[in-house]
Amino acid sequence: MVLGAKRKDSGLISFHLESGQEAKKEESIQIRVSNKIFSVLKNPSFNQRDIDGFYPFLSEDGESYGISFKLKKKKAKELSTLSTVARGRRLVTVLGMEPVDFVVIDGPIQHGHITCWKGFTEKSIGKFESLGLKLIKPKGPTSSIAPPDPLPQQIDSE
Repeated sequence: MVLGAKRKDSGLISFHLESGQEAKKEESIQIRVSNKIFSVLKNPSFNQRDIDGFYPFLSEDGESYGISFKLKKKKAKELSTLSTVARGRRLVTVLGMEPVDFVVIDGPIQHGHITCWKGFTEKSIGKFESLGLKLIKPKGPTSSIAPPDPLPQQIDSE
């Protein structure tokens, strides 16, 4: 499997959209995630350069971590557009060369976060920090970091 970044600074993590029927065969690659095989676009939709910050949380299995990645402003708009037109397709997270997890796009993602629910270790969290990605910390001693809730639709004020 040859997935991931060609440029050195696009790096460790990438997010690949499941290829649609319109994709040419040479643009896609077959990968295995959680014992399921998917065809995804070789070129990532988002990568390490697009991340503004991240916050880890203990996954449901209690054995690994999930991470919510906050995209930079311009890329958050791209995610909103992509998630509107790619409803029902998967967005696969690839760490290094290994697929980690995927989410099914079930509607527009307007909060600018891509959340991976499992599959990361303390070592991968440390690696993200060492690469200069900003660790988003809790706002207070009693708050817990959790994946973002979808934001309510904004109401225009007159």
